[in-house]
Amino acid sequence: KLLNYMGDIYGRDGFTIRPILLRPKSRGSITLKSNNPKDAPNIDPRLLSHPDDVTTLVEGRHGEPLTTNPLPECRGEAYGSDAYWTCYVRHMSSAFYHLCGGCKMAPASDPVRGVFGLRVVGAPIMPAVTSGNTNVPVVMIAEKASDIIKQDWNS
Repeated sequence: KLLNYMGDIYGRDGFTIRPILLRPKSRGSITLKSNNPKDAPNIDPRLLSHPDDVTTLVEGRHGEPLTTNPLPECRGEAYGSDAYWTCYVRHMSSAFYHLCGGCKMAPASDPVRGVFGLRVVGAPIMPAVTSGNTNVPVVMIAEKASDIIKQDWNS
């Protein structure tokens, strides 16, 4: 589908200008499919489910020269209108790179209930996801958690 849309420029030198949503308001979920640990979880990112996220991306196109080739899925909207660009954003946006999220977590001293020796440590403990690369904050969280766990085992 994308190749058909980009067909006349596919394979040629070029560049891309993309607005990036650094602080999305949309919230997804991860739930267990069953109590079988081998079953993959249900992951629903709910990308662009908050209207402010779509508005921010639509506003990100202002001032940039854009293709004049209308996206086929959006031909029902007047080309160049906010309705057209909202449709465009919904069809052409994607998630990439350092996906993580936040969720309520128990205190670091709490092990996972019912599973001896298991602790969960990671990015979800952050109250807000960083705008930059998430690697360093996660390493710092893991270092702090490892100190707490070692202290637990030594006491």
